[in-house]
Amino acid sequence: MSHVIAPLSINESGNEMTTFDDDGVDDEYLASLDLDILCCNEKTLKHAEPEQVTLTNVDVLCQNTDDNETVKTHDFGFPYEAYSIQNDFMNGLYYVIKNRKHGIFESPTGTVICGALRWLFDEIQSWKDELNELNQKNENDTSTTSSDDWLQRIMKRKDEEDAKEKRREQLQTWIDLENNYGHTKNSLAASIKKTARDFDKEYRRLFNCEISKSDLDSQPIVSLNKVKDDNDDDVSDEELIVKDPIIDDYLDSSTTSEQVKEKKNHVLKIFYCTRTHSQISQFIQEIQKTQYCDKLRIVALGSRQNLCINESVLKLKSVSLINERCLELQKKKKEKKTTRGKRQKTACGCSYLQHDRVECLTNDILGDVQDIEDVVKVGREMEACPYYASRSAIAGAHLVLLPYQTLLHKSTRDACGIKLQDNIVIIDEAHNLPDAVCTMHSTEITGTQLIESYGQLTRYYEKYKNRLTAKNLLSIKQLLDVQLKLIKTLTSQENLPPFDSEKWANIPVSSQNETCVSDVIRYLSDADIYVNLFELLSYIQTSEITKKLYGFITKYQFKSTSNDEKKPNESALQKLLQKQVPLNNKPSIEQQPETTIDQKISNTFALFVPFLEALTNPRENGKVILTKKRTKTVGLCTIKFYALKPSSYFKEIVNETRCVIVAGGTMKPVSEFVDHLFIACGQSKERIYQLSCGHIVPETNVLAIGLPCGPNNVEFEFTAANRSNISMMDELGRLLISLTSTIPHGIVIFFCSYDHLQKAYTHFEKTFVLNKILPKKKIFMEPKRSGDVETVLTNYTKAIKNKDGSGALLFSVVGGKMSEGINFSNELARCVCVIGLPYANIGSSELIEKMKYLDLTQEKSSSCESGGRAYYENTCWKAVNQSIGRAIRHKNDYACLLLVDKRYSKQNVLTKLPHWLEKSFMRVKNFSEASSSLNKFFSQPRGV
Repeated sequence: MSHVIAPLSINESGNEMTTFDDDGVDDEYLASLDLDILCCNEKTLKHAEPEQVTLTNVDVLCQNTDDNETVKTHDFGFPYEAYSIQNDFMNGLYYVIKNRKHGIFESPTGTVICGALRWLFDEIQSWKDELNELNQKNENDTSTTSSDDWLQRIMKRKDEEDAKEKRREQLQTWIDLENNYGHTKNSLAASIKKTARDFDKEYRRLFNCEISKSDLDSQPIVSLNKVKDDNDDDVSDEELIVKDPIIDDYLDSSTTSEQVKEKKNHVLKIFYCTRTHSQISQFIQEIQKTQYCDKLRIVALGSRQNLCINESVLKLKSVSLINERCLELQKKKKEKKTTRGKRQKTACGCSYLQHDRVECLTNDILGDVQDIEDVVKVGREMEACPYYASRSAIAGAHLVLLPYQTLLHKSTRDACGIKLQDNIVIIDEAHNLPDAVCTMHSTEITGTQLIESYGQLTRYYEKYKNRLTAKNLLSIKQLLDVQLKLIKTLTSQENLPPFDSEKWANIPVSSQNETCVSDVIRYLSDADIYVNLFELLSYIQTSEITKKLYGFITKYQFKSTSNDEKKPNESALQKLLQKQVPLNNKPSIEQQPETTIDQKISNTFALFVPFLEALTNPRENGKVILTKKRTKTVGLCTIKFYALKPSSYFKEIVNETRCVIVAGGTMKPVSEFVDHLFIACGQSKERIYQLSCGHIVPETNVLAIGLPCGPNNVEFEFTAANRSNISMMDELGRLLISLTSTIPHGIVIFFCSYDHLQKAYTHFEKTFVLNKILPKKKIFMEPKRSGDVETVLTNYTKAIKNKDGSGALLFSVVGGKMSEGINFSNELARCVCVIGLPYANIGSSELIEKMKYLDLTQEKSSSCESGGRAYYENTCWKAVNQSIGRAIRHKNDYACLLLVDKRYSKQNVLTKLPHWLEKSFMRVKNFSEASSSLNKFFSQPRGV
């Protein structure tokens, strides 16, 4: 029995979709379901050729229908009879989760969540059904048994009863936990909760007004629940001194119950992981339109930068400073003056982190499906911390939405309280997952940062060495010794001069090669580092020295050594201590706003800790790459741990969860996921399920052209060496002018790099190409700042939808902010043009080491390419495929895809492009042939 698996189309951005041809289904509602899952009718099915479809384990799925492995389509949340492709896709997802397999799902326009949610609620219902069966009285055993085995029969029955009782208790625990959290979804409870919140807000407002009227000193109105500024009180030196962990534990025994983190039991859940916070927001908007919204408890996790509402913390801007200040405030116990002059105690330095209010906000999050912005808004109303409320809500949530970093990085995962045991993980946009895992666990530190970290810790040591215990003195000396030896690996000088950050940064580097690569063991041996790094890391964590050091450098600002008057008879220690100047004693002319001071202060020791942690990796996990810049000074050198083995960091996720599902539009080569993620983590091939779909659009709606030359027959070959070629730039300008005259609405141009884009744009300005394009289309450029992307996209969309119908042109970068996660559906991209092939820098040390690693661990591909060479090619083509995939977003959409470079005309290009382009791809000999095809393509009558 065989099924034809056709693709699913998903409008990730929630754009308005077209109507269907023959079923009369409300398209807007259909587009809203399941991340805008789109159906296709029988007319579309004929375009799904067998060779366009990869069928893996589908027959296994279909053979299990007698065992109720499949579920009726309407049970997945569709109010109508769905098409077979939707049935197969969602059943595949359901089958994978139920049978504890790992899934690799490929669909050019998205993935499905309804199948996973349906399994979740089916599983919860199955607990209740099983418990009811166990609670029923069993009929007496009427079977006859000989008298000589009565003891064996009794023992067997006892074992069975014990097993049933254990299972009954387990089921009852799960059901009770689900019911306890389930009350937050009750409409009456939610109404009462909202009324109580509004009453509390009004009460606080009136109470503060009452205080202000009776305040004889005419003091400004200050909420009793909010302190003025968490930085008002100076930190005492006693708070900055590191204490032994045993003493700290004894002292912390007197903390209030509000400060003790409550350990909660977790319900069964799905972790849905995607790349950015904006994609999480889009996902929530789609979930709100499904039938699961009423019973689904959902929480979206974000960073402190996204969720913090404490203005004194947010003004620091830097993510690392925000994190450090937040953690520091939690350890601060303060007494603040109220408007009546009394002293009020707070549990910690942050007034928003109060247990009762955070718990109330947690219930609010679980009560309604809310976006991150909604949670922040409610948090401000309740004066409760949205960041810690969201973390608290993880335990009771059915669906946890989180970015890559939070899930894939173990320390971040543990800090958030994420428990993977027997839960489901779905990773969307997973085409670059192996590389993403390695990137997250790679870390780099510069010579300047090492020197600054050494200087900060030295000053701290000299300041408090007479007040530190022997254990702390020893550990800090070991940390200083490790830092000093790491600095010495950058220079050939055996004896460094007395510490001076500027002088040390300008010390010439050793006369060896610009790049040195070694494994961790060899690097530590060459650096003469033999201390137990695991013990040092444990000390850093238990002593919280990073926070203490941050408080120290915040309280004391250090003058630059170059401005000091050097006295020949001064000792190094005297010079060091003279640099310590409290901020309050600074001359008034040097005083700056507190925000400026905070932004300039950088705890470089916090950058050193992840690098130290990376040096504890096994030697096969990665390489240490030491890079020396052309200036040949220590400060500009970098030391990087480059992770090579993704399975080392992904293993815990795969082995602990019930199943891991990776999904994306371009998952080829699948071997990267099978070999380097699943099998390398100890999973068997039988447990891996693969499903690949073609595209839902007919081939007549797509025109892909490999364009080797321009209007004047100048060949295009945009290699790194040719990107500044004047004649090629001129030809590219003539091509763009011609395209803007032929192609309606929006055109998106992808360059291989920001540098190439900038060079081309500058050249087009000088040669007046832009002036010739502007009368036809407005011109936009991808911004370098992420915060400006939304503004550019909004203006680009307005220009295209303007009544004059002129359209717009958008210059973008492959692998940039516009190439992933953004949909240019309908008229936003009637043409996507990729200029050149985005090969990575073959001279990069990281790439060289990656290719060497793959050559040793991976067999040659079918094309006789080594593992490293195949990786190099696949990285390029994945980026191309992601860029061209921005255009076609639903079944009635249409666009042309121009691949501008003569290398796109090679015979093997179709093996690199998505299989749904096979019938639509054209190789042309010249521009006139391409122009004729474009005119014919856009002259066809279509309705969108």
